[in-house]
Amino acid sequence: MNGPDNDTRRLILHRDAYRCLVCGRDLEASWSGYSIHHRRLRSHGGPDLNQPSNLILLCGSGTTGCHGEVHANPDHAYHHGWLVHAWADPATTPLLTRRHGWILLNPDGTWTPYRKDIQ
Repeated sequence: MNGPDNDTRRLILHRDAYRCLVCGRDLEASWSGYSIHHRRLRSHGGPDLNQPSNLILLCGSGTTGCHGEVHANPDHAYHHGWLVHAWADPATTPLLTRRHGWILLNPDGTWTPYRKDIQ
């Protein structure tokens, strides 16, 4: 399975303000690179796999940085919305971000604030 196309990658970089959503590090800072992470894992498939609501910018790779932490601690990552179960819809699953708190990622590449305490 291929990853997101170049237009979608640029959209994710812009939407996430060129910062890791978990720790807030800027892409310009000296860190171990970045990756576009699939919240619902690629192995789970689905028609919306490479849609903006399923993709977030994280520092590191699948084994380093925040990306590595997400995969090393799946229970924590599911609780914070950085991972989404195979049966769940990423567009309706909120996630916690360093800069904005709880948000929903929209299929059009935007985000909406989410009040987790009143949902």
